[in-house]
Amino acid sequence: MKITLVPPENVFEVWPDIREYLEPAVETSHGRWTLEHLIAVLCNGRSQLWIAFDEERIWGALTTEITQYPGKRCLSMHFLGGTSLEQWYPSMLEHVTNHGKNMNCSAIEGTARFGFWKFLKQDGFDKTSAFYEKSL
Repeated sequence: MKITLVPPENVFEVWPDIREYLEPAVETSHGRWTLEHLIAVLCNGRSQLWIAFDEERIWGALTTEITQYPGKRCLSMHFLGGTSLEQWYPSMLEHVTNHGKNMNCSAIEGTARFGFWKFLKQDGFDKTSAFYEKSL
């Protein structure tokens, strides 16, 4: 399994293969994001697209963004999806971690559905809070 960062100018080439992977994750944003918003920030370089693939197909995708807070720079993981996650997620996390270090980030952050905690916990993430929302 190979992991690569897709250059912004190549996002449209892989989009048909990864759209279905990212759509369920985007839907959990409760309207904060749409697929149209996501492809726009990937194509303009504000966010990054990572894919896991082999000779036959793309297995999964992850989007990231560098977030500069007043006191800290983080690599934010936004949307993740695919099939056979166990086969490619560990390698994906390694690549993303190295990218964060190369971009002078001091942490990796993100929000995830509750079931994803099993992966995050084993990879050294701390559960520092839960995100709550109420529609008005």
